[in-house]
Amino acid sequence: MPENLYNLADIVEDLWGATREEEPQQPSQPRQPAYQSTFPPFEQLWKTADDTVDWTDALAHDKPNDGLTSPHLWSFFHQHAQQVLQGDTAAYVEVLHTANPLGDLAAYAKAFDVETISADKLLVRFQPHPAYMDKEESEVRRYLCAVSLRIARDLMALLPVREVEVQAVQEAAQLLQVVFDRSELQKVRFSFIDPVAFVTACGAIFA
Repeated sequence: MPENLYNLADIVEDLWGATREEEPQQPSQPRQPAYQSTFPPFEQLWKTADDTVDWTDALAHDKPNDGLTSPHLWSFFHQHAQQVLQGDTAAYVEVLHTANPLGDLAAYAKAFDVETISADKLLVRFQPHPAYMDKEESEVRRYLCAVSLRIARDLMALLPVREVEVQAVQEAAQLLQVVFDRSELQKVRFSFIDPVAFVTACGAIFA
């Protein structure tokens, strides 16, 4: 049975700004909007990813030697490395809770839900953020592909799974379903791909 790993609720909040009341006898000024929401562009999203965790190295050393991982997080990796390398999905759960690999994507989606299908496969469902959905169909599809590809890359960087299935779901509708294979992603130079063409080539199904 798949294990529910964690849910990342929507943490993108509107930024509210109040306008000053006009002084008497002053010319009227254009009224500012009550609030303004800002959302980061996604055009570079699929080109970067988290650093890959070397679990063999984490097992062999109790202190980091990569100069990138904090001693506290490395100590956690060291304690769980044996179980992760053995494909223990309960250890996957703990690693995902602690490392939170999708935390930096919170601005791009309302929520993430991750499940273990097996020691070799994760399933991720994400809810697109409405701010990115009110666009032309081609741009919406590009957004969905960019987020899906980045999700797969970040999860494969953290855990030694071979496949990550990503589903974009809005209310009861599935907008995108695609399975990414590690061996295929390892061949790609992500700075030079079109995310829609690549995700389509991976067998994506669009609504």
